[in-house]
Amino acid sequence: MTKFDLSGKLNRRNFLITGAGVLAACSIPSWLRAQSRPAGSYRNLVSSDSKLRIACIGIGGKGYSDLHGVADEQIVALCDVDFARASDAFHEFPGAARYRDYRQMFAEMADQIDAVVIATPDHTHFPAAMRALEAGKHIYVQKPLTHTIGEARALREAARRAGVVTQMGNQGHANEGTRLVKEWIDAGALGSVTEIQAWTNRPVWPQGIDWPASAPVPDTLDWNLWQGTAPLADYGEGIVPFNWRNYWNYGCGALGDMGCHLLDAPFWTLNLRGPVRVSAEFEGANTVSAPKWSIVTYEFPARGSLPPLKLTWYDGGKKPPRPPELEADKELPGGGVIYRGDKSVMLVTGDYSNSPRLIPESVMKEFKRPEKTIPRIPKGNPYLEWINACKGGVAPGSNIVDHSADLTEMVLLGNLAIRMGRPIEWDSEKLCCVGLPEADRFINSNYRIF
Repeated sequence: MTKFDLSGKLNRRNFLITGAGVLAACSIPSWLRAQSRPAGSYRNLVSSDSKLRIACIGIGGKGYSDLHGVADEQIVALCDVDFARASDAFHEFPGAARYRDYRQMFAEMADQIDAVVIATPDHTHFPAAMRALEAGKHIYVQKPLTHTIGEARALREAARRAGVVTQMGNQGHANEGTRLVKEWIDAGALGSVTEIQAWTNRPVWPQGIDWPASAPVPDTLDWNLWQGTAPLADYGEGIVPFNWRNYWNYGCGALGDMGCHLLDAPFWTLNLRGPVRVSAEFEGANTVSAPKWSIVTYEFPARGSLPPLKLTWYDGGKKPPRPPELEADKELPGGGVIYRGDKSVMLVTGDYSNSPRLIPESVMKEFKRPEKTIPRIPKGNPYLEWINACKGGVAPGSNIVDHSADLTEMVLLGNLAIRMGRPIEWDSEKLCCVGLPEADRFINSNYRIF
């Protein structure tokens, strides 16, 4: 394994010591967790009349659009392991320092950075975010927040300790539709919700495949840095820049890609935390790759005054049965969520809770919409939500401490059931699958020196 001089940086030994301490503290009962911070109570805030000095890690693909989401602030550093992929961003922000290795960036520029946007592949979200938190920087991290459940717990605790502004990039949490879903269900429009079905048109990349044949590493790509803490492997054709989502070493499959979007409103509205039984049907999954398709079922017990709930996830071309309440001339969209209560049914179309409505249409026409009680985000813009919080505004809704770490954990439990190949009983307090110690290797990661 290639070794780098890590002096002054987050080396493997310090990383693992820090991680062990964090994990030891993250099995505390939910009632002891930090509560949402009021406006202005974060550390290292920036004046509202100043530009936020932002560094971006991962600036191709989604990282490029994230960069443009914060471009009205001051972009001081750009980091990517492939300078060819980064060339457009470099051209548009010529004054920003350029790096391949975020550790070098922090070592040289920590005092010139207020906040960090992280849009790397899933497996490198956690080490980059931990390094930023240790430096006291506000962070915006793409979904899924982490690659494993143990990382989600550790990052939540690290964010709580750091006291900085955090946000996960599940942008639908900032929009109008997500708020309407919660307001309508909270107001009793559906009665008691006992069943949810969610589906996506992903994957739109190959899954259920073997490791690709070895291929020459592209000249502009630092393959060692791209792999980061993942196990060292030969480069394979197609892994970069997109098909990595398929491989367990790097991605979280279709469920990890879209679950933090489609399951966000159900999670938020119906408090889908805590113990749960998870089972999965699938085709094509192996030790290397996520499945061609999956149907994952979560069975939640009663949660306070909320009744037991069954949530079913579909991907890879699978969809739930067509609800009888849906009008005869309409079909289910490519992605969406169905909420079934004992009073009525709601269909939400799109990946981000875009357009909720009660079905059939006759019920929607008679529906008296409740008062809007949840504060709105201007233009539903999650970047402005995060930036405003970094300048003393209200905490972002998908912040790590109160929301997105737990949401990511719930989503990744589906992948855990797939990888175990059998139903799991999740003990959220002990961070384990009951009676399945062999699942621990998927809950917590081993990290390579790179």
